[in-house]
Amino acid sequence: MTNFKQYFRAHIKAKIKPIIYILTSVLIFTWLLGNTYQQSTIYNNELNQTEINYKSMLYLPVVFMCILAYIIPVMEFSFFKKRINLDCAYSMPISRKAMGAIHYLVGLLILWCSFTLSYLTNAALLLSRGPGWFDFAPMIEHYFLCFALGTAIYSMMVFIFNEANTRGDGIWFMLLNTFIVNIVLNAIAYITDIEFKYALGSLPWHIFTKIDIEYQSLVELRTADRSAFWGSDASIIWFVFWILIGIASAVAFFLTFGKRRMEKVEECSDSYFGFCTLIPLYAISAMIIFNASNNIIWWVVIEALTFIGYTIYRRGFHYKKSDIAILCMMFIFLFL
Repeated sequence: MTNFKQYFRAHIKAKIKPIIYILTSVLIFTWLLGNTYQQSTIYNNELNQTEINYKSMLYLPVVFMCILAYIIPVMEFSFFKKRINLDCAYSMPISRKAMGAIHYLVGLLILWCSFTLSYLTNAALLLSRGPGWFDFAPMIEHYFLCFALGTAIYSMMVFIFNEANTRGDGIWFMLLNTFIVNIVLNAIAYITDIEFKYALGSLPWHIFTKIDIEYQSLVELRTADRSAFWGSDASIIWFVFWILIGIASAVAFFLTFGKRRMEKVEECSDSYFGFCTLIPLYAISAMIIFNASNNIIWWVVIEALTFIGYTIYRRGFHYKKSDIAILCMMFIFLFL
């Protein structure tokens, strides 16, 4: 426990400059964007006067949190993607799991502090507009909903990034895994003729958008109920889905961190959450989806992108049998 505390304090001190930069940037941009876009003027022809309206801008803190949920894992765990760093790190008198936990917690604290600072700054702007414009009570519920969902997305990105053997692969893993559920669902819908209503919920950003739209209406006194979000079974299911994915990702991260052999670092990433699964899923799903257009150009582009993807993945033309099988099957489909 003593070593844990010492490493935690040392890591915080090492990250103090990036933390200050992040918090300062969030504060400045929230203040500037809030002042710039919060106020809108509309000319009322009936009353022959200009009316001022204020927007709650609840989406601003959420946007910053979504961006940081991708940036912070890279900032916290890139250190472990170089062999030269691991020789030093793993020689310290602290377990690998404890070390991973500290990096996870520090990143989570940065995320929480940035989101909270942006939220309080925006709330201060709303208060400065004077009484009667906003109902602040729904903001408490909105804050904790976004807080929980943002934590889940961050945990998922931390796990996915650490499944890669290099920083570049980790960044690609995070980006590609963001859309994989959505594109696979759309492909299944095309094959089975099943309409996936509210399929956009398979994108985590869309759930944030649904929450923001509903609670902005409540805060701005434009509606009196929460039916747009809580009355939709699909919205609730997807919200719970991403929360559970976040919990599972956090557990998987703590169970697997530090178990990968050091020799694999900086080598090709072979995780099932990476290219070996994502490339064929994207390629096959895209082929199925664009089949509706009956335009062969799209299939040629997909085939080419798949070939480029495998070349980047294998760092050259060193394909495995499974890669060649996928490319050949796609080529046969394209030929037919």
